[in-house]
Amino acid sequence: MQTVTFSQKGSKSDTNEDACLSLPSRGLLVVADGVGGGPSGDFASRAVVNTLYDIFRDREVSQEAVVDSIQRANDFIYQSAQSMDRKGMASTVVVGWRSGSRVSCFNVGDSRIYHVRDGKIKQLTRDHTRQVQKAPNVIKQMVTNAVGIKPALQVEVSHHECSPGDLLLLMTDGISDLLDQDSIVGIVSSPQYSLAEKARALVAESERRGGQDDKSVILALMA
Repeated sequence: MQTVTFSQKGSKSDTNEDACLSLPSRGLLVVADGVGGGPSGDFASRAVVNTLYDIFRDREVSQEAVVDSIQRANDFIYQSAQSMDRKGMASTVVVGWRSGSRVSCFNVGDSRIYHVRDGKIKQLTRDHTRQVQKAPNVIKQMVTNAVGIKPALQVEVSHHECSPGDLLLLMTDGISDLLDQDSIVGIVSSPQYSLAEKARALVAESERRGGQDDKSVILALMA
């Protein structure tokens, strides 16, 4: 598969708290997002990505191995978060693994994986969030599951069929909170854009709509 990764720091944080990994030779794609602008969010998201890279850069991928690698990242972040300067840090993660005609999705948090085919888009992951009333007229989504917040971690796994020409998108909420599915599919289905231009256009459009969060996306075109 052909892949493109693009990440851009938002205006509300001092550092980019997103992290991405693309290992197309292994069929493995990863996006992580430090949760809620909390302490050391960049440390947490990079710890997730580095753990998966260290494990899979020279070994075969399996469902059990991916779940175990995310649990290892959880153990490391949870233990690191016991220190006062990193207390409370955590990260989302979504992993897409393509094996033959099947894509397996691994999800913790509210980063997302989408599948696009013939101009139709489908979200393959489920957001682990709940609504919280912050003010009389302000409702926000709060992440209920993240890497590093508890000793035990629940990784949601789902399996989907893919075909040549299909497009997978992994993204953080810095993009998905601003762009609805019609907007996303309109950008990535545009024939005049290259894969890299589509990634940049998703980020640019979310910025144009007022997005201040960090924004990261991986596009993978199935061969």
